[in-house]
Amino acid sequence: MSLSAPATTRARALERVREIIFQVLDDRDVRVYLFGSSVTGRVRRSSDIDVAIDPLHVHTFPSALLAELRERLEESEVPYDVDIVDLSVASPEIRARIEREGLLWRG
Repeated sequence: MSLSAPATTRARALERVREIIFQVLDDRDVRVYLFGSSVTGRVRRSSDIDVAIDPLHVHTFPSALLAELRERLEESEVPYDVDIVDLSVASPEIRARIEREGLLWRG
């Protein structure tokens, strides 16, 4: 059974997003989650890719690094919008939902 073209494109996009995130974050001590429709399976053609970053040993994620990450993703060949959530400033409810329902990519 082969993947349909949109599913293959999305799988490649997810892998590229992951590569870019890991390149930018390098060896920083963070957790990275994929969440939203990419995990629940309710993906539509226009669905974005939702990623959350949780800095483990600092109170806030460096804004310059977050800006670099967003810029690299925006300039990439990934054909979907990528939404980056900084869990250090997210509400407790959002944090709990992502930790419970998200797919841990790194951490």
